[in-house]
Amino acid sequence: MAHRKLTAEEQLKGVRAALRSPRTPPQLKEGLRKREQSLLGALGRSANEKRKRSKRSPLKQLFG
Repeated sequence: MAHRKLTAEEQLKGVRAALRSPRTPPQLKEGLRKREQSLLGALGRSANEKRKRSKRSPLKQLFG
């Protein structure tokens, strides 16, 4: 079975999920925050800049 590498975006998604999870031990949270910052830097984004996705359907956006 081939080993597939995760992209930086996939890694960021996993880090954010781990930070939200109540099962993540407090000892790991600071390291996860640092990892999140380094991934954001690699992707060229700031910490506060998050993708805002519209909750409207694409058809509603087209037709107003």
